[in-house]
Order: sequence, then C-alpha cells, then structure tokens
Amino acid sequence: MKKLSLVLLTLVFILTLAACGNKSAEKEKSSTAGASKETVKIKSSYQVMGEKEDGSDAKKVTETVAVPKNPKKVAVFDYGALSTIQEFGVEDRVVGLPKGEGNRSLPKFLASFKDDKYTNLGTLKEPNFEKLAEINPELILISGRQANSKVLDEMKKAAPDATILYVGTDDKDYIGSVKENTENLGKIFNKEDKAKQLIHTLDMKIKEVKKLTAASDAKGLFVLANEGELSVFGKGGRFGFIHEVLGVKETDDHIKAEGHGQVINFEYLNDKNPDIIFAMDRGVAVGGKSSSKQALSNEVIKDVNAVKEHKIIELNPYLWYFSSGGAKTTVQQIEEIEKGYK
Repeated sequence: MKKLSLVLLTLVFILTLAACGNKSAEKEKSSTAGASKETVKIKSSYQVMGEKEDGSDAKKVTETVAVPKNPKKVAVFDYGALSTIQEFGVEDRVVGLPKGEGNRSLPKFLASFKDDKYTNLGTLKEPNFEKLAEINPELILISGRQANSKVLDEMKKAAPDATILYVGTDDKDYIGSVKENTENLGKIFNKEDKAKQLIHTLDMKIKEVKKLTAASDAKGLFVLANEGELSVFGKGGRFGFIHEVLGVKETDDHIKAEGHGQVINFEYLNDKNPDIIFAMDRGVAVGGKSSSKQALSNEVIKDVNAVKEHKIIELNPYLWYFSSGGAKTTVQQIEEIEKGYK
C-alpha cells in the first residue's frame, strides 16, 4: 500500500513538472510571438512602373507599411540602405542582397557583403526570386530599380510572408528623402541615436561645402558618359542636389530634367564652357566600356575652361549610380563634389 502511494505520488510529481514545463514553453512562445508582432509604421510614396517602356502605365503608390521591428532576416535591394544598416552595426540581420555575377556589382566600401553567408539575390534590376524564396526574409527593402509591377508581383510570390518597404530617394528632394530613410531605418532597427548622428554628419558636410561653392564663381556641370554618349543633368532631376542643396553654380540653367539626362555633343561643351566638369562613367558601373576619359580629352574641347584648368572631377560610378541614398554614401558623394573647389 505504501509502495502504491509512493508510485502515485511520484506520478503526480512528474505530471506537475510536465504541466509547468508546457506552461513555461507556451508563455515563452507567446512572449516571442508578441515581440515579433511589434511593428513600426512607415509612410512611403513612389512610382511603380508597368509594362510600357514609356512609363505611361506607371502608378503612384502612397502607403503606410507596418514594418516588423528589429527584423532578424532582411533582404536588401538598395545599396544606400545597405550602407546605413552597416553603419548601424546590424549587418548580421542581412541574409541576402543582389551582388551581380561574380559579386561585381558591389562597390568597394560594401566588399564585406561578398561573404557567402549573404545570399546573392541576382542583380538590382533582375532579382533571383528562387534564392529570395530560399532565404524567406521577414523584410525586403527595395528602391527604384525594383519598383516595377512585374518584379513586385514575383517578390510577393517568392516571399509571401515578407513585408516590402520602399527606401528609394526622391530626385526633387534628395537630401530630405535621405534623412527620412535614415530616420525610418533607425526606428526599425532601434538605432535612432545612430541615425541622428549620421544625419548630423551629413548636415555638417553640406554646410562645409556650401561655404566653398558660395565663395567661388566657378560654374559646374554634371556630365554622364555612357559608352561614347554624353548627357548632362541639372536642377529638378537626378543629381540636381549638387546645385539645389550644395550651391554649385549652374553652367546651363535650362537643362531638361530627364531620367537619363539631356544628351549633348562637344559643341555644347564649347558653347557652355563649364569651369568644373563632374564626370561619371556609367559604362564602368554596368560592366560596359569606359568612355569618360577618352571623350573628355578630345582635342575638340581643349579650350573649355574645365579641360584647360584640369578641373574634370572623376566621380565614382559605383557610388553615384548604384549606391546613392544612404546617409554615409551621400556624404561620400558630397566629398567628391568638394574636390572641384580645392
């Protein structure tokens, strides 16, 4: 009888322990689930391209996205945002990014992401959706090159449980959108103090360069070379912030604000006669032929002020064409403009 009582008591004790363990596990599970549901609401507005090349079927999207706070698995399709994540010290949250074939798309300052622990998700314009499905991210950060209805549909199929957030910049308010994105990423990754530091550094660099441009009479021109063809950019469009925010005096105040710039010839350069040429070679960035140096050393433009005074500033195409939009990368861009005044 005593033995039976002892057995029953032991049984009750074991069952009690098991029940407590289950409750503890449930409590932990509930706590984890609660934590994963914590979100940050981010407002964004951007254009989504359709199937037509002329952009006539593009749609404007304005949305408020509930982004999971402190996500553990993030796919990043914007190098500017990636550089900010790196500055925050949370690059361990990144599980995949587009590196291109042989990692060739990545700029030197993002070389650490060549490591195989970061899945290669194709290219900025052509994501590898199979790889995206394999890594199953919580959050996908996109920008203009992925803001395409077909690409977005495929992303949603590949990662149906992921939150997609647009982190691209606005050409008409480039610096403002850089700051906003930095603040938003700070909220998402709980790095708001670091975000403030990055924005402060950006503001100080802008202030510093504005003093130089204000004190100079030199007129600058942003020239993009693309396998022999030259185009220019001015206010109101891509790269226009060098005039609007930094105060670089315009060589031509009638440049059309077009996506790929206003195509020019050597006669244009002779006629406008810029004092400083900020030259970016797109061909280098996209794996094509380099043509900037050859084009801008042509004898036909030897009397242009920028050529005579050796004021052709070669801009880093990986920085300007692929990696703009981050607080740090924008400071790097401004530092390159600064070279024209030293």
